[in-house]
Amino acid sequence: MNPEPVVLRPHHGFCIRHFTGKGYSETFVENMTRVADALSTNPSREIRLRIGPDCLCGSCPHNANGVCDSQEKVLGYDNACLELCGLRDGQSLSWQAFQGAVGRAIARHGLAAVCPGCQWLPLCLRQIKGKGPASGTFQ
Repeated sequence: MNPEPVVLRPHHGFCIRHFTGKGYSETFVENMTRVADALSTNPSREIRLRIGPDCLCGSCPHNANGVCDSQEKVLGYDNACLELCGLRDGQSLSWQAFQGAVGRAIARHGLAAVCPGCQWLPLCLRQIKGKGPASGTFQ
């Protein structure tokens, strides 16, 4: 029997791809590390894209009883991700296929097309340019 799909907000595919061990809190970093490691060691694992809270949101300090206090901003990130990757809300696919779509979207449009204004964008861009992770933790 196959395990239940991992439910992910679409833009979290970009976040996981560029995750360097930095985060909002120690609890958030531990959860993000666990999820990222589980997906990277099993690229065929099925994920389900969902615009809404996912397995990463529970440990985020912006989550207030299941509602993101940055909801408008993250909805924009999710919708941009779906559009640029050619995917849809509720779609299931393998982690590997999703990461392929994410990589192509970044190559065609740039990371900033998905997450303009994200506080983590400078860190991700630094990583993409091969300069390693920037220092700092954002609150």
